[in-house]
Amino acid sequence: MELFERVHLVASGSGGFDLTDPFDSHAYLVNGGSEAALVDAGIGAAVDQLLANVERAGVARDAVSSLLLTHAHPDHCGGAAALKEVLPQLEVLASPHVADAVQRADEDAMSLAAGKTAGFYPVDYSPRPCAVARRLDDGDQIRVGSVSLRALATPGHSAGHLAYLGELGGRTACFCGDLVFYGGLISLENNLDCSLHDYAASVQRLEREWIDALLPGHHQISAWRGHRHVETAARQFARGFVPRSVI
Repeated sequence: MELFERVHLVASGSGGFDLTDPFDSHAYLVNGGSEAALVDAGIGAAVDQLLANVERAGVARDAVSSLLLTHAHPDHCGGAAALKEVLPQLEVLASPHVADAVQRADEDAMSLAAGKTAGFYPVDYSPRPCAVARRLDDGDQIRVGSVSLRALATPGHSAGHLAYLGELGGRTACFCGDLVFYGGLISLENNLDCSLHDYAASVQRLEREWIDALLPGHHQISAWRGHRHVETAARQFARGFVPRSVI
């Protein structure tokens, strides 16, 4: 599904557009011309469908050189190992916290038990470990062919959460994971690494970046005027309130 020039939605579950497995987050394809990157991987049960959508977008599988993970919840990172198996050239990039969780398939760091209780993952699901090629710090630049993305530390929904910002299709796009959603919603969960204090700081930090396209991990997408959704959440935090959380 082409969203705008250089950006396609190639995976999405029942919390979005039902393109792939019901338990998948959104996964985005960034086409940099000579190479491409994926942002998030889904849970890993529909890798063939995801890659078929990559090819429908006009990108060859062997051009997909990078997988950028936003955070360590399995609906976003669980497909990394399966993608790496069929794309040997793929380099996985993540924050240090997320890299540790993914490399060990650390179920506690992934909040797997809580996610199963909530119905976010199948009860028999187990993540598989996957090597991470590069650990990203706040402000790091990632080259994808002719495109550059910047990693932005945005903890709150989970530890080690990253957003990725870049100039794509004539607009500033933000792949914001599960930090903020259409309408200014957020995603607070009863997990050990979900921090309301960090959440407020991350949303207010993101509000200081200009964003045309807001590309979250689930639900609706804002291809233009995306900044208004971040402003809505930031305004609630600034008033001392907590924005409404998605279900």
